[in-house]
Amino acid sequence: FLPKLFVEPIGAMKLYLGSNVKIKATGSFGTVTQSNGHACKIRGVWFHQDEVEQLSCMGSGPYHARFQQTMLRVKDPKVSVPFYENNFGMKLIHWIDFPQWKFTVYFLERPREGQEVPSCTMQKTGLENERYLFSMSNATLELTHNHGTEMDDSYKVWNGNTGMDGDGLNYAEEPAFRGFGHVAFNCDDVYEACARLEAAGVKFQKKPDEGRMKGLAFALDPDGYWVEIVRREKLGWPEYYNLSQTMMRVKDGPASVEFYTKHLGMTLLRRMDKPEYGFSNFFLASLQPDELEAALSQDPENSHAAGFDATQPNGLTRVLWNTCLELTWNHGTEKDPNFKVHDGNAQPQGFGHIGFILEDLEAACEKMEAEGVVFKKKPKDGNMRNLAFAYDPNGYW
Repeated sequence: FLPKLFVEPIGAMKLYLGSNVKIKATGSFGTVTQSNGHACKIRGVWFHQDEVEQLSCMGSGPYHARFQQTMLRVKDPKVSVPFYENNFGMKLIHWIDFPQWKFTVYFLERPREGQEVPSCTMQKTGLENERYLFSMSNATLELTHNHGTEMDDSYKVWNGNTGMDGDGLNYAEEPAFRGFGHVAFNCDDVYEACARLEAAGVKFQKKPDEGRMKGLAFALDPDGYWVEIVRREKLGWPEYYNLSQTMMRVKDGPASVEFYTKHLGMTLLRRMDKPEYGFSNFFLASLQPDELEAALSQDPENSHAAGFDATQPNGLTRVLWNTCLELTWNHGTEKDPNFKVHDGNAQPQGFGHIGFILEDLEAACEKMEAEGVVFKKKPKDGNMRNLAFAYDPNGYW
């Protein structure tokens, strides 16, 4: 968990890119995509600063939380960062170097077209980038580079999909059980997108017509992480891709959903049961009420005339810009005392954690602990202050 930083009275500050505001006249929420210091552009419309009210974040739930990052260790950022920029339209928005611990973290976002983002290069970042990172409403990929791995021929990350519970080429002697699965991007045409990626030299784990699941694909990034390519509805979006999912396997599906909805305010969008295959998928997102309403109105599969029911078929993940958390539950693991997902932080390492930004970090952590949430690190523990790591029911950070 990360705190919201740099919150000042709106009349006394520049309206920073990525700042979250409420439009007073309508009560709707939005994110600043352009600013001239006394007015800001929100959802394509300009508003004077007196017409909006600053929010500390676009969060939801008891602690005003927003899903903000998925951390992946990488071998060489000079390879991985351009891969996501060139192939998926992501932008490097900030990086933080920790020379005392010999690692650097790089944050990439897929912004909306026309959205101004503070300039950032591999050589230079700044305070405005940090303000943007900790007030944004979109989610990022956080690529973590442990210095020197780029020169180590033996270094290889664990992509999350090999283990003793894997089949065929996905079988490996360790870990005993898999955990993290993939990240995903949505696009209008999976077949066209994959042809473009293949022409650019991107390798694939699965092409759209391979396997039993037709019409979706898994590309491979430079470290071997799986990148799912999924079809969205054609809504006229100018962005070729949007960062749409992070998938994690869980021991107990319902218990995991309860954790993320109760403590982190996520909305369960869809429970998709596949009893014939012995698993269920749960899709959750951090949403403001108006974001959910807008998605419901565009759902191609369900009019929701009788109200929203996440157990009924819907196409919400295909019309949302927001990045979803996909939890995959293989039925029966909740009853197996020996089953424990691999969290990615013990060996073998790859995926590290997911992250949320919160309005009041210390107060939220105190309340969560009182409600039984266990912490790896509290905000004041250790050398890295103002962040915390909680354990979800599966042991993920």
